[in-house]
Amino acid sequence: FTVLRRGEPLGVVRIPLRGMHNVLNATSVVAMATELGVEFGVIASSLARFGGVARRLDFRGRHGGATFVDDYGHIPNEIAAVVDALRSSGDGFSRVVAVFQPNRYRRMAIMSPDYCDAFVKADLTVITDIYPSGDAPIPGVTGKLVVNAVLDAHPEQRVVWLPKRHDLVEFLAREVRAGDVCVSMGCGDVASLPSEVIARRLELDAE
Repeated sequence: FTVLRRGEPLGVVRIPLRGMHNVLNATSVVAMATELGVEFGVIASSLARFGGVARRLDFRGRHGGATFVDDYGHIPNEIAAVVDALRSSGDGFSRVVAVFQPNRYRRMAIMSPDYCDAFVKADLTVITDIYPSGDAPIPGVTGKLVVNAVLDAHPEQRVVWLPKRHDLVEFLAREVRAGDVCVSMGCGDVASLPSEVIARRLELDAE
């Protein structure tokens, strides 16, 4: 992408990252570094070598033509940015399968309605139960609140509620197909999900 400063082009930046949110982040870096007197060429070459940070659209593996990715995103705007990045990445994914593990009962008791539009660019959304992160359970507060929020706003969306880990792994192992990208999101133990799903798919291959 081309960066302009007060209407005048500074030059082109190429980053090895997906998503408009990373374009905005990189542009902020250019603005700050330029104000500090760093030459644009130095900035651009540094950004071109920046490979991102852990658990931000981390590639976790491929199996049967499907791609598995993991991301730390756990609040609505982060999730929407991740899904949009995969949808518009240019990788040619046939479907975006978004898996979200909500975090903390207290957070979901208040914030669950805010997730209503977070998954609109996903072809399939899978919601797990809440990862407590030390919170005590609250009666009536489960991941189903997120499912309800999404379906109330977008009844046409395909949303699956799978609170049990075994059922989640089994469903994804059989559902995800060639050309899909499956992204696991959340700040709990969902980070290990891609390896669990790939392992189960290998078991199914051997049966």
